[in-house]
Amino acid sequence: MSRTGSSILTRSALALFALAPACGSHGGAPLNKSDAEDSAIPPVVAPPETGPKLGAIANATAILEKPVAGARWLGALHGGALVARGQTPLRKSRDCEAGYYAVFPRGVVCLSQGATLDLGHPTLAAMAIQPTLDQPLPYTYGRTREDGALYERDPASDNAVREVQKLPRGSAMAIVGSWSARIGNGEAERFGLLTNGRFVRARELEAVRGSNFSGVEVSEKHELPVAFVVKRGVSNFKPDDDRFTKADALEYHATIPLSGRFRTLNGTKLWAAEGERWVREQDVTIVHRRTHFPDFVRDGQRWLDIGVILGTLVAYEGKNPIFATLVSTGRDRLSEGAASDGAPAVTKLGTFEIVAKHVTLLGAPPERAAERFAVFDLPWALELSSGQALFAAYWHDRFGIERGPGDVELAPIDAQRLFQWASPALPKGWHAAGADPGQKTLVVVHK
Repeated sequence: MSRTGSSILTRSALALFALAPACGSHGGAPLNKSDAEDSAIPPVVAPPETGPKLGAIANATAILEKPVAGARWLGALHGGALVARGQTPLRKSRDCEAGYYAVFPRGVVCLSQGATLDLGHPTLAAMAIQPTLDQPLPYTYGRTREDGALYERDPASDNAVREVQKLPRGSAMAIVGSWSARIGNGEAERFGLLTNGRFVRARELEAVRGSNFSGVEVSEKHELPVAFVVKRGVSNFKPDDDRFTKADALEYHATIPLSGRFRTLNGTKLWAAEGERWVREQDVTIVHRRTHFPDFVRDGQRWLDIGVILGTLVAYEGKNPIFATLVSTGRDRLSEGAASDGAPAVTKLGTFEIVAKHVTLLGAPPERAAERFAVFDLPWALELSSGQALFAAYWHDRFGIERGPGDVELAPIDAQRLFQWASPALPKGWHAAGADPGQKTLVVVHK
């Protein structure tokens, strides 16, 4: 389960290591009006990228627009991240006694709220493994082979951990390092380190690489419509006089370019594919190019078109489709029935904005994916104004089929591709970024 270059947590590092909870939120802390009125707020000038560094020692260290409580949330750093900072604090106040520092390329970080200037801080050493942004998954991921537990460092004993939560078999998580420790007075054994600073027994883990499925790039050579195989055990067909006979087996999740021609025979609709082969509409999910567009569409406007019934997603730039794939939407689709927790498991319909992007959705509860097991570290998350999100589901391969409580789940390859494409851009070293007003990628969710 070890990742190349992963840190081995030493006794000296763990002596102080404790990843603090998330600091700040969208919009920051409540505004301290007296501070804002009594002190002049200095302008924020971005430091050079080559300047001295500031390190994050919290699970989510907030980046704010201005050096004042309640300033607009711009993004977040994750524990272990380093970013360039200004030489001196812009301002100190009752809410930030250690001072606000300008960071690259914009915004400020409060040194009192999950950050440090000490680049030898043990948390920075423990969380040295940072996400890889050009791969299908940002970290090494694993799942538990059996029922187990989540552990935290035991402050009462050196090189020891204590149980904090039971984990069902199949629980999934990112692993960013390892440590040799004891449970109580037992023998030392190896533990995997999670991004939130907690641990799982290494012997209980198996590697997870995620689905190999990916969508299709749309271009002049590869236009819509396109079909995706969503069933196992189906075949394509070849014409034989006035009937069709079964030909080659179709691989699950195969992509089949279509010509747009179709025939109906004995009530069965078939679509023409390459090589004089045809596919039955009932065996595939077909993604068509839109002929009618939302009023907001302008040249260059980036937006996503998500169909809940079929489980499809098309990325558009203006009226030009550039990418098409399968997704998993809420398991109840359009049902008004209630899920086991009393809430409908549906993906909300409407036009929404991507308000933020997160390398992993820090702070998301492990039950958010509504599986029978815990799921940590939801990768490549695009947060919507609806309160739902798009993210990579690295624990299953059922894309194109409804699943989950309402979030939109993508294959890791697709999620990483859309994460890089959608606004906002993610500055180097940042773990999350909020969208700028007026420059948001839009998302249309329809039946």
